[in-house]
Amino acid sequence: MKAFFVEYAHIVGTTIIGLLFGLSFFLLFLNFYHYKEVNTTYRPNQENGTDYDAIMKEVEKIKANAASYSQATYQGPEEVFDMLNMQTKLNFCANVFETDELKELFSKEEYTINDVYHLASYYQNEVLNDCVVIQLYNLGNENTSIKSARLQQIAPFLKVEMDQLLSGGLGYLKNNMKNNDIYYFSNDDSKSSVFELTKNSYLEMVNYYKRSLAFLSNLSEWYRNVAQGG
Repeated sequence: MKAFFVEYAHIVGTTIIGLLFGLSFFLLFLNFYHYKEVNTTYRPNQENGTDYDAIMKEVEKIKANAASYSQATYQGPEEVFDMLNMQTKLNFCANVFETDELKELFSKEEYTINDVYHLASYYQNEVLNDCVVIQLYNLGNENTSIKSARLQQIAPFLKVEMDQLLSGGLGYLKNNMKNNDIYYFSNDDSKSSVFELTKNSYLEMVNYYKRSLAFLSNLSEWYRNVAQGG
């Protein structure tokens, strides 16, 4: 009787191991197809240059406007500290768009959903957090350390524009990309769905970057006018 139970336990154990092995192989197989699926690529139209080329043109304009102030030649009523402080903020934000990391992200010929997610993460961490929140947001605050009368006049408008940038739905877009984890066999419909998500997310991210640059460009134009006494 003991031998019977031993043999029975051996059969049950072998069966369980076989089922677990089969399940593991099945999941591995599904993940392989999902890996191929999420690596479906979108190729932007680059006939007129890359999006990074357009970004750099705006960045150069912002840096040129920031450089229009010179402590040695300025004759306006603003405090030297205030002008230098704003100049530093503008240059910091311009530099955020000039990094090798962002250049590499925007210089790809093809994008996977993972590439676009990295674009979104860079925008959130470097552009929104480091530039808009840390460097610029206090310009729209009544308690800002910069006491420029002319800045006080436009502060409410700056705050409105920055609030719009910060509440632009980036979190939803990132979650939509991150939650693209449906494990099924790859087919034409699923590939088309991933392609459309990649394409639409990429184009949306380009718009996010352009909106931020437009805000910075307008602020730098205002700064140039102040620096030139206009």
